[in-house]
Amino acid sequence: MGSATSRFVVTALFFLSGFSALIYQTVWQRLLGLFGGSDTVSASLVVSAFLAGLGIGSLLAGLFADRLPRRRALLLFALVEVLIGAYAAISIPLFQDVLLGMLIELSRSRALTFVAAFVALLIPTVLMGLSLPLLARALVSDMDKAAGRISVLYGINTLGAGIGALVAGLWLIGSFGYWPAVLWGAICNGVVGLGALVAAGARDMGHEDEVENAPAFGVSADSATLRNWCVLVFASGVLAVALQVAWYRLIGTLLQGNAYGFPYILGLLLVGDAIGLFVGARLVARIADPRSLFIRLQAAMVLVAALSILTLYALAGVDGLSGLLVNVDRFQLPPANAATVIAVAFILVVPASVLFGLTFPLSQRAVQTDARLVGHRVGMIQLANILGNSIGGLITGLILLRFLGTAGTLIVLLAAGAAFALVLALEPAPKRRGLVLIGASVTGMLLVPSNDAFWSRLHGVNPRQAAQVAEDHTGLAVLRRFENGFHRMYIQGHSQSCLPVCTVHAFLGALGPLVHPSPQSVLVVGVGAGGTPYAAGANPATQTVRAVEIVAPVLTLIDRFAAADGRFGMKRLREDKRFDIAVGDGRHDLFLAGRSYDVIEADAILPHTAFSGLLYSREYFQKVREHLAPGGIAVQWAPTERTIATFRTVFPHVIYAAPALLGSVQPIPYDPAALARRTEEPAIRDHLVAAEVNLDDLKRFFTGRAPVVWSTTGSATDINADLWPKDEYWLNNSHVPTY
Repeated sequence: MGSATSRFVVTALFFLSGFSALIYQTVWQRLLGLFGGSDTVSASLVVSAFLAGLGIGSLLAGLFADRLPRRRALLLFALVEVLIGAYAAISIPLFQDVLLGMLIELSRSRALTFVAAFVALLIPTVLMGLSLPLLARALVSDMDKAAGRISVLYGINTLGAGIGALVAGLWLIGSFGYWPAVLWGAICNGVVGLGALVAAGARDMGHEDEVENAPAFGVSADSATLRNWCVLVFASGVLAVALQVAWYRLIGTLLQGNAYGFPYILGLLLVGDAIGLFVGARLVARIADPRSLFIRLQAAMVLVAALSILTLYALAGVDGLSGLLVNVDRFQLPPANAATVIAVAFILVVPASVLFGLTFPLSQRAVQTDARLVGHRVGMIQLANILGNSIGGLITGLILLRFLGTAGTLIVLLAAGAAFALVLALEPAPKRRGLVLIGASVTGMLLVPSNDAFWSRLHGVNPRQAAQVAEDHTGLAVLRRFENGFHRMYIQGHSQSCLPVCTVHAFLGALGPLVHPSPQSVLVVGVGAGGTPYAAGANPATQTVRAVEIVAPVLTLIDRFAAADGRFGMKRLREDKRFDIAVGDGRHDLFLAGRSYDVIEADAILPHTAFSGLLYSREYFQKVREHLAPGGIAVQWAPTERTIATFRTVFPHVIYAAPALLGSVQPIPYDPAALARRTEEPAIRDHLVAAEVNLDDLKRFFTGRAPVVWSTTGSATDINADLWPKDEYWLNNSHVPTY
C-alpha cells in the first residue's frame, strides 16, 4: 500500500469515526438524561460536559501532536479510535450500574450532575478531541496544500457525523434500541483503528519518521495570528450553535416535538457544514484575504438564516399555504404537513450551514504556515470552536430563549452578525461591504415580529381569535382562545389539553382519587392546561396533590389565566394550598422523592413525542410501583396497545378503564356505577362544576364501556423500555394506537 493510497484509506475511514461519534452523543445524552433529568438545564449540563472533554482533547493534542513522528501520530490515532470503541462497548452497563444505581443521589445537585457527566464522558470525549490534530499531523506535510487537506479531513469526519445523526436518529436507534446502536458505533471505531494500523505499517514514510524541531508555541513569529484567529473562530462557534438552538426550537415545534426532529435538524446542519468544508477546501488557495471573507460569511450566515425564518413566518399567514405549515390540532402530524416541514427545514438549515462550513478552511489557510506546528494549530482552532459551541449553546438555551424568546433571540443573532460586519466597516478596504451587511442586518432586526405574533401565527391563530404565548429555556406553550370561548393549550407544538377542562382530563385526574378509599397524597406527572391535577383534588379526603410539569411556560400561562379570568378552576388550582405545582422532570422527581403516594398519575405527553419513552417504559412503571404506599394505585393514560402490555408486566392487578389504566399490587375496588354516583356528592360535584366539567360526559367515561380486568402480571416482550422506547420511535415500530 503506497503513501497516497494509505492517506486515502485513512481519510475515508475518518468518515466512520464521525459516524460513530454522533451515535454516542445521541445515546449518552439520553442515558445521562435518565441520571440528571431530561429537562433543559440538565441536558445543557450534559452537552457542556461532552464539549468540555472534546476541548481538553484538542488542547492536549495541540501540545504534543507535533512532537510525534508522522508514523507514530498515525499509530496513536489508531489506538485512540480503538479505545473510544472499547469504552463505548461498556458504556451502557457502566452508566446504568454506576450512575443510575450507585450514584443517583448525586443528581439532586446541578453541580454534581455536571461533575458526574463530565467524569463519565471524560475518557471518550478527550480521545475524540485528539483525533483530528493527530490525523492532521500524520497526513499533512505540504504547507501549500495544508489548509485544503485538513479541511477535507474535517469535512469527511463532519459528513460522517451528519450521516450518523440521520441514520442513528431516523433508523438505527428506533429499529434496534440504544444498546445495539452503541455496539454498531464501537464496531465502526474498531474498523477505523484497524485500518489506521494497517496504513501506518504499510506506508513508506522515509524521512517523515523524523521529528522536526518544532518552535516553542508562544514565540513563533505568527503566534499572534493564531491567537487572533482563535478569537474569531470562538465567536463564530458561538453564533453557529446559537442558530442551531433557534432552528431546533422552531422546526421542532413545527414537527410537534417528535423524536425524529432533532436528529434530522442536526444531520442537515452537519451535512451542510461538510459541503461548505469541501467547497472551501477547493477554493481556499485562491482566497487573497481569508480574514475579510471569514467575517463577511458570519454576517451572511445569520442574514440567510433570518431571511428564511422571516419568509416562513410570512408564508404561515397565507391561507393556501398555512394549512401545510401549521397543523397543531392533530395528535399526529399528517404526512403532507410532515413532508412540507421536512422540506422547509432543509431550506432553513442547509444554506446557512454551508456558509459556516466555508469558514474552517479560511482559518486553516491563515494559521497553517509552519509544517512543524500543524497539529498544534489544528488543535487550537478546534478548541476555540468547541469553546464557542459550548458558550453559544448555554447562552442561547438558558438565557436568550428564557428572557427573549425565539423572536428576540433572532434579533440578537442579527445584531451579532452586524457586529461582525462592523469590524469590516471600520477598515478602509472592505468598508463598503461592511456597511451593506450592517444595513441588511438592521433591516432584518426591524422586520422580526414580536414573540407573541410570531408563535401565534405558527399556531394557526387567526384575527378572530387570541393567544397567550409563553416561552423560556424549558420550552414553548401557547394558550389559544377560539371564537366560542374555548381554550386549547399547545405544548412544544402539539395540542395537549383544554379549558374548560376536557372530560378526558377530568376523568384521568379524578379516577385514582375516587377509586382509592383514602387518597391522602397524589402525584401527577404533567400539568397541561391544569385539568388533570385539578380533577385529582376532587376527593375531599385528598390532602396534597403534587403536580410536576417539565415545560415551565405552561405554568406561566395558567397563572396569567388565573389572574385575569380565574374560571375553569384555575384560580382555585393556584390558590388552594392542597396543590403543590412544581417545574421539573416528573420522572426524576419521582426517582428522588424519598416518599410514597397513595395515587400516582401520569397525564403524559403524546407517546410519539421526543423523550416520551421515559414515561411509558417498564423501568418507569417499576419505579412508580416502588413509590406507591400500601394499597396505592397507579393511573396511566393508555394511548397504545404497547403501553398496556408494558404496564401489565409490572402490576399484577390491572384494570383498563379506557382510556386509562389502573395498576396496583393488590386487587382494585373498581365499581363504575358507584364512581358515577360519587360525582354527585356535593363536595365532589362542586369541585368539578367549578371547572365546568361536563358531569354527564364524565359519568359516561365511567359507565359507557365495560372495564377489562387482569389479575396476573403480564409477560409480553414487545414493550417499551428505557433502552428501546418503541412507541417514541413509532415510524420504526408498528404500533396500535388506542386514541
